[in-house]
Amino acid sequence: MLNLRNALLVTILVFSNIAIAKISPTKITPMPSPNPIGKLGVIIVASDSAKYIKEWLSTPSSHGVTIKRLKVAKPNQLIVSSFLVTGVSPNKLGNYSFSVSFYILGPNGKPIFGQRDYAKGKGKIPKTPTFIMADPAMDIVLEKSDPAGIYTIVAQVKDLVTGKQADNAYKIKFIKNEL
Repeated sequence: MLNLRNALLVTILVFSNIAIAKISPTKITPMPSPNPIGKLGVIIVASDSAKYIKEWLSTPSSHGVTIKRLKVAKPNQLIVSSFLVTGVSPNKLGNYSFSVSFYILGPNGKPIFGQRDYAKGKGKIPKTPTFIMADPAMDIVLEKSDPAGIYTIVAQVKDLVTGKQADNAYKIKFIKNEL
């Protein structure tokens, strides 16, 4: 059975900067357009590699980043998740600040792990609507002893300037046989 100490491995990817970039839609699952200032939103993405994060951090915001989203995972497979925030509001100095809390639901619909104010972001408000990747990202590894089924990552972003909140969820099917 899943427990916090040994069945769910959550590690933190530490990056020195928060990155801002536009996302290239993929043929499989196109991303929505970023929200305008004041219309807060969060999108959760997950992949089997941190390559998209490295690309996000190393390219200008005008460059699209392709994220190959993971929808099905097998035991001991790395699941690299991140929170993309959009529609943040500026303070009087033109800066934004937000916090992302999350929890993971197991196949039975019950929470198995979570953390308030896990990831954050702050900086100058972007001139055009965009997505801002919260720092840090999150790695998840489900083990053979974990139950098969649908796992759900639920995130809530809070705009620390306005107090507004927005939620979203991402589902991953965990199977025990080879993909």
